[in-house]
Amino acid sequence: MDQLNPSDGGTIRRRIIELLAVEPMGARELSQSLHQTEKEIYDHLEHIGRSLKAEGRRLIIDPPVCLHCGFVFEDRRRPHPPGHCPRCRKTRIRRPRYAIGSSR
Repeated sequence: MDQLNPSDGGTIRRRIIELLAVEPMGARELSQSLHQTEKEIYDHLEHIGRSLKAEGRRLIIDPPVCLHCGFVFEDRRRPHPPGHCPRCRKTRIRRPRYAIGSSR
């Protein structure tokens, strides 16, 4: 897939939505494609989740998973990854992936 260049126009949030509409991506991939920090990407994802509701779409979050015990963070709604597993307290967490889908 072609990487979007900041000079291509459009806001960062609009470009994130365009990328996620094509294929699921993680914050690190978005960060590299858009030349933003991961922290900035997570902040944008929070706003994108709210603005998509008005368009009849939603931000789909493939939940993080503990790589030590397999715990799935199914009920987590924030785009930021968790710091540690509530079950085993380990910090090896597979980061969430994001996509754009239609509302239920």
